[in-house]
Amino acid sequence: MARRSSKKAPSITEAVQRRRGPGRAIWLIAAGLVAGIAGGVFGFRMLVQPGEAEPAKKPQTQPDEILVREEPVEISTRMRPGEWTEESLQEHLEDYRQQIRDMGAMESQIVTNVERTEEGAARVVVSWDRSRA
Repeated sequence: MARRSSKKAPSITEAVQRRRGPGRAIWLIAAGLVAGIAGGVFGFRMLVQPGEAEPAKKPQTQPDEILVREEPVEISTRMRPGEWTEESLQEHLEDYRQQIRDMGAMESQIVTNVERTEEGAARVVVSWDRSRA
């Protein structure tokens, strides 16, 4: 049989408080911040070559079996009233045209169509007309 003692056993919270103090928490936070910053810098340096301000955009090449040469290519979107301005519309158009250029279209093969509704919405279609030379 166990003997009783006059000493009270320490509670779990008291034992934890003795081992961990505010100094340990500060060191853990600082170490996490340093690791996060170092990881971000490393990731950025992996994407950006020395001397460049931003990552280089490489044209995406696709295997020939994916691109069916006869099929039309079209990028389109609809924008509700208030979602766009003339400047943002022009940015969308140029972005879509660049995507089609990256696929291999010549400038003369790119067809752009913008329809504006009376309510103020816009429908943008940029397509690659492969029948044009």
